[in-house]
Amino acid sequence: MVGQFKEERPTRLGAEDLKEIDSWGSPQLSALARWANEQLTCSHCRQCTWECEVLKTPGIDVGVIEREYDRIMALPEADRNDAVIKLVTDWPDLFVALRRCCFCGQCTAACQHHVLAPDRMRAWRELFANAGYIPEEKLVMVDNEWDIFSAYRAVYGIAFDEFASLDYAATVPGTYDTLLFPGCSLASYAPEVTRAVCNWMNRAGFHWAMSTSCCGSPLMSAGRFDRAQALREGLLDKIKQAGITRVITVCPGCGEELAVTMAQDVDILPLPEVLLQESARMEREGIDPGFHPLDRASLTFFDSCHDRHDNRHANAIRALMAKYLPQAKQLEMAHNRKNSLCCGAGGAVGGYDPAITDRRVWRVIDEARDTGAQNCVTMCPTCTYTIAQACLNADADRGIENHHYLELLFGVTIDWPQVFQQLNDMWTGEYGPWLNQTFFS
Repeated sequence: MVGQFKEERPTRLGAEDLKEIDSWGSPQLSALARWANEQLTCSHCRQCTWECEVLKTPGIDVGVIEREYDRIMALPEADRNDAVIKLVTDWPDLFVALRRCCFCGQCTAACQHHVLAPDRMRAWRELFANAGYIPEEKLVMVDNEWDIFSAYRAVYGIAFDEFASLDYAATVPGTYDTLLFPGCSLASYAPEVTRAVCNWMNRAGFHWAMSTSCCGSPLMSAGRFDRAQALREGLLDKIKQAGITRVITVCPGCGEELAVTMAQDVDILPLPEVLLQESARMEREGIDPGFHPLDRASLTFFDSCHDRHDNRHANAIRALMAKYLPQAKQLEMAHNRKNSLCCGAGGAVGGYDPAITDRRVWRVIDEARDTGAQNCVTMCPTCTYTIAQACLNADADRGIENHHYLELLFGVTIDWPQVFQQLNDMWTGEYGPWLNQTFFS
């Protein structure tokens, strides 16, 4: 089986790490540790500033953002909210920049010191939430029984009862060793694509269960870090109860979020790598993998922000398309792999500044169109959703055909016009009063 997700990005040593190294009594090691930290510290070269529009407008860099964060965190906890309020009042441009950040990591890709800017930027969301600048939006509080995804599935009768759930697996420990984690968007808005993956899991001979839960990313974007961690810990408890040892994720973002809590306990595997390796095994054993690829003349690939550090999804998806759609010419966007763009949905910025989301998604679409490809292949279901929504509302000659790679591989397409219509209709239909009472009362 393919190797698990591992954190391969360089990270600075924390105060406790440095203290432990000092306790070893080696001046050379202590000096080396501090030298290493300096190499991962912002030098204010401003490469990130020129790379990112939200930094460019106020003319700040990640080092400034980190300095202000460290200053506030050094205060007693009881004083932090007042300090955040004062900062927002005195320096509104900084607040706006931080709220418009999509955590895509393009600034980190340009950084010679490998400063993990998205981690620094996202940490502010918790401070803003605690200070009352990010109100709770029930629709995306995915640790509640009802959120936009679970409500949509309930209203339209979307369920996967024919497959073992994680809750069931936890009651029969040792029966299943693998968890399929399709993620909120795919499981809710693309049930037939999800079901095609489930059927393939059976065909490949996995002993598996599935979860339609969320990885907690919306909670992180809303600054509810403790709730996101509690959600993931609850998932991990059930995984351990079931005796599951590996989790297969569709979305690179889910893989990253789950790894924060689970990487030491279970293997976290990207689905495209599993599809590539297991289909090759099946063919060697004379088993038809069961793919029914769509016929396309040419493809371009929109890579996920969350995949930029290791390109595992990007490489495996291109290999799958080359093997099972050999007639399709592969064309690369100007920004790809480690330099990929953001679709505009990252960090849930659309709820704060819809205009910046619109600019970002159209930059992606226009760049994909510039390749001359017939189809833009996405790997993150949320990216697929965002591009589809933009194209649906635009003139036909401006958009581009857009499919998640699983649609192309299994020949099962997502009816996005129907999805968006149903998302709209659910608020005024039979369940409208209940939904409005649940989310807006």
